[in-house]
Amino acid sequence: MRLHRFIGPFDFSQKTLIIDDESFVQQWRTVLRLGIGDSIILSDGHGKETEAVIIEMDKKTAEVTLGTITTPEREPVKMATLYCAMLKRENFELVVQKATEIGIARIVPIVTERTVKTGQNRDRLLKIIREAAEQSGRTVLPELAEPLRFRDAVAEAAGTPSLFFDLSGTSMDFSKNTTAYTSCFIGPEGGFSEPEVALARENSLTVASLGTLTLRGETAAIVVSYLLTH
Repeated sequence: MRLHRFIGPFDFSQKTLIIDDESFVQQWRTVLRLGIGDSIILSDGHGKETEAVIIEMDKKTAEVTLGTITTPEREPVKMATLYCAMLKRENFELVVQKATEIGIARIVPIVTERTVKTGQNRDRLLKIIREAAEQSGRTVLPELAEPLRFRDAVAEAAGTPSLFFDLSGTSMDFSKNTTAYTSCFIGPEGGFSEPEVALARENSLTVASLGTLTLRGETAAIVVSYLLTH
């Protein structure tokens, strides 16, 4: 039977662990109907995990015994950053969820000239990241950076191998080229402006195309996240 996985700031230095995060305890008690003697997988979000057995539980806390601490090798070898323009709420949440499942190491929301939606619920995005990581079997939580203005994001990426996706870009053979790149830029609804594309070129970002079709921002972000990490 597949065990349920949970990622949190768990301390694996002791043989037993007290869980006082009520969100975990309530999920175990009321949603999953777990009880004393049931096993779960706990991950610290930094690469380590263990099978734990619930030995005590009330409405607010639970106590578990920890098994052997392991460091599974499920994370992609390639550490990649996704610079993605802030999209409409549900679309950006989809990007965050799928990029996490795929294995992106860092997600940076960017504010571009044509960005319409500039606000974000950071707590909700962090929750989406944790749940997506748990579902996909990741042992490391990707970093969600604070939003950056486009110019600042380009300056941060300058000097590192970065792909910048725009319809004006050169079509690439991604089966051969993506392993050389460590980050990518995805634009907003309406795409990047001409001055933004020019700034990317000035900073030696590789302006590339995903083909002749116009993809939605969330579609392009998901596709490129996979290409970069696999």
